[in-house]
Amino acid sequence: MAWFDAFAKDYDQWYESKLGRFVDRIEKGMIESLAQPQRGEEALDLGAGTGNYSLWLADQGVHVTGLDPAREMLAIAREKDSDQKVRWVEGDAHDLPFMDSSFHLVISVTALEFMMEPQKVLREAMRVLKPGGRIVLGLLARESPWGELYSSLAAKDPAHLFAKAHLYREEEIPLLLPGVEYTLRKGLYLPPVNDFDEEEAFAEEAKRSRSDAPGAGFFAVRWDKREEEKG
Repeated sequence: MAWFDAFAKDYDQWYESKLGRFVDRIEKGMIESLAQPQRGEEALDLGAGTGNYSLWLADQGVHVTGLDPAREMLAIAREKDSDQKVRWVEGDAHDLPFMDSSFHLVISVTALEFMMEPQKVLREAMRVLKPGGRIVLGLLARESPWGELYSSLAAKDPAHLFAKAHLYREEEIPLLLPGVEYTLRKGLYLPPVNDFDEEEAFAEEAKRSRSDAPGAGFFAVRWDKREEEKG
């Protein structure tokens, strides 16, 4: 059974909370700014889970394939996708069941943290990417209040969701695709607290993200595949 299957039933409760909605809005804004999804494009969502990003892309007119190894997570995603806008695939991101140069865009948001060989996953993502396409990742930052929270929860409970997560430091990002230039954006400066003023939090987010301040809880990263690359 995939690790996330055990958490599938309650996974989406996070997005129903005030803090969850805020975090989701910040992270989606960062991902969208780098991914720049276009209507009619083919996109692959690695670690699609219960479909949050797959359905978000599909609502923008993108042709989406959502891949995840967790059957129970995908069952929830399919149930949410009543219009069957997304092609859901149970599979392993380390060995993608797709032809070379199949997608304009590959995204993976808060999923690489749980993958055993992240470099292999990104090599596979680059293989299935069309020349001129882009990979966009969303990564949880270790050196932040959010990283401290997740690490402490994992240390206390070996069965916790984040017990198998590797949270990322900024200096690790170049090692994911060595030698390939990338664009990095940082965000999510609000600490994990339930009592906050949304307007003030958004204003502070905008201010700190523009100044590249330390302590961001989320990294958005983009790599582009050169036109002449074949795989």
